[in-house]
Amino acid sequence: MTNDRFNSVPEGWEGVSDEVVRKADGVVRAALEDDMVVQDLVTYYDRDGNYAGATFVDLGPSSPWDLTPSDLLALTLLSVQAPPYSVRKLLEPSPQRNHVLRLLSEEQLPMDADIAMADDATLLAMAELHEALKLYLSPSHSKAKNPWVTASKLCARKRPDLFPVRDNVVCSMLGLGHNYQVDWQVFRHLLQADDVRQRLDELTDQAAGRGAAVGSPNNRLRHLDAILWMRGARRVTLSS
Repeated sequence: MTNDRFNSVPEGWEGVSDEVVRKADGVVRAALEDDMVVQDLVTYYDRDGNYAGATFVDLGPSSPWDLTPSDLLALTLLSVQAPPYSVRKLLEPSPQRNHVLRLLSEEQLPMDADIAMADDATLLAMAELHEALKLYLSPSHSKAKNPWVTASKLCARKRPDLFPVRDNVVCSMLGLGHNYQVDWQVFRHLLQADDVRQRLDELTDQAAGRGAAVGSPNNRLRHLDAILWMRGARRVTLSS
């Protein structure tokens, strides 16, 4: 389904090694065949449960081209938050808000863009948004820690088909988390595999058939992240 355009990386970016890709690919394929995978999706997307799945992307009011209080509220569902300074700069009229809205425009990051077909231009536009949010979510006088975590989650809220959440649990499982340039390349590779996409669709359909509020079945990146996070969380619980 891909060509060289969708496997290249922008000039100056760190490339991803075959070893890193192989490890992540093995972890993903094992997770997709886990006996608990459908139940994990049902649990994560249960509207009567206490997980963020049914609400993180869909909490409204929301617009893909705007930044709203709902977006910052959604962050708290994933256990992070924007500091007060950032809330003001991102929601009230300001150069920072204007910058982010420009980066969220259809011209910059089209709504139909998908990580599996992210070319150099798309990756650079993603990086520009991520870097801007990372800066605005951690001003010099703020005590915010690891602003890249919050920035990644806010990016994932705005463009769920493009940005992986990059949660610590998932990154640790896949051997990622040190450089978003590498992480995005790995997720691009994973979702370019026809059998991975087909398996994700099968599992999402099964979960929906059991009442899970999975939202759009085409949000494969989001559903893959949910599967990996639930599997990782179960393993952490069992080992503690």
